[in-house]
Amino acid sequence: MLGRGDKLLPDDTVFGDFQIVNYDDTAGRTAMTDFFLDLWREKGGETKKVQRADISPLEMKKYLEHVVLMDVHREKGNWSLIVRLIGGHVSSFYGEITGKDIREMTNSKAVERIYYASRRAVERKEPVMTVSPAFSPEKLYMEAVALYLPLFNDQEEVVKIMVVVHVSSPTVP
Repeated sequence: MLGRGDKLLPDDTVFGDFQIVNYDDTAGRTAMTDFFLDLWREKGGETKKVQRADISPLEMKKYLEHVVLMDVHREKGNWSLIVRLIGGHVSSFYGEITGKDIREMTNSKAVERIYYASRRAVERKEPVMTVSPAFSPEKLYMEAVALYLPLFNDQEEVVKIMVVVHVSSPTVP
């Protein structure tokens, strides 16, 4: 059993190049990302700026273990991503980082990917979906699909990003 802060992936797990994919072209890839994109759109994501208060945790209870909620902090031209909440499934892969900047993660490739995708969601004010292959030291293959959903304040600035992470291991015949 994993203890608090323990990770399923060792720090020397190798992540391949990630790609940003068109979320409309990936409908059906995972039921979870479909659910969250539909929820975001239902709350007005296509026509109004969805705020954190528009989304209730009860609506996503089934998938809370896969959710990361980050605050976007801007200060003097710099910005940071502070983890407000990290679901147990996600923390089992990346470690417990609640209250910390994403930059404090030990996997620098993951930090780079998260900041890149988050910056894109902030600048474009729209969802971003990424797919990342990973190989553990034991040569186990995995794939991480992440959906970054921007959440806004009354001034229509992105102040939070809700990330939904689906990590899977394809079955080998």
